[in-house]
Amino acid sequence: MGRGCPRRWRALAQATLARTLRNDPEFRAALREGAALAVVPLLLDAGRPAKANLSLDAGLLQAIDEAAEAHGLTRSAFIASAVREKIVSGG
Repeated sequence: MGRGCPRRWRALAQATLARTLRNDPEFRAALREGAALAVVPLLLDAGRPAKANLSLDAGLLQAIDEAAEAHGLTRSAFIASAVREKIVSGG
């Protein structure tokens, strides 16, 4: 399996869900009555830390360290928080 498999699976699952919902009379009735549907990314914590070796511009790393300190976080916690926010926002 290549690295792109999860992305293809996600696209297939979204297409299948959309098709299923479009054909569901109860769902269509709920939409007509003002219901809304939201897709929310699910981020599951594995419950254990894992190391990652990243290469960043020295200036960016300094800015990360300063921002982390200003927020009372470690560099790792700050980066994890920023990445989590980016994923959830869909950006």
